[in-house]
Amino acid sequence: MLIKIITIGNKLSQWESMGIEFYIKQLPKSLNIDFVELRSQQNPSYSLNEVLQKESSLILSKISKDDFVISWDVDGNTINSEDFSSFILDCQKLRQKIIFIVGGSFGLSPDVIKRSNKVFSASRLTFPHRIFRLLLVEQIYRAHTIISNMPYHK
Repeated sequence: MLIKIITIGNKLSQWESMGIEFYIKQLPKSLNIDFVELRSQQNPSYSLNEVLQKESSLILSKISKDDFVISWDVDGNTINSEDFSSFILDCQKLRQKIIFIVGGSFGLSPDVIKRSNKVFSASRLTFPHRIFRLLLVEQIYRAHTIISNMPYHK
């Protein structure tokens, strides 16, 4: 199964990268995660809407019409770890490639939300988008352990 994570933001710090690698190394070889890291378009001369539009264009250029897209947004459907693991299992059974989208600090444009097949929310809390990448990879690992009946998830 292939999971692609499209993110907007800057280069990760060493500890963030190490955290992501920690979980990726524990996944089975049949579960691959590819990152597409797009540069934030924030600039003092751009309005919030201009930044969102520029980032939206970058994101949408990395998605094909047949891709199954899940955006993460504070206004999305709240999902817990068990439901997330069921979602991952369903995608595995359908041999469906998943594309997760993590927006920048301004969030995602309505165009990206509209293109999404699903919109999830991990919490009503706001997370730094850089840290959310680590949280998402940990949740993918957690989903794997739930599906595999491993003791990690309590």
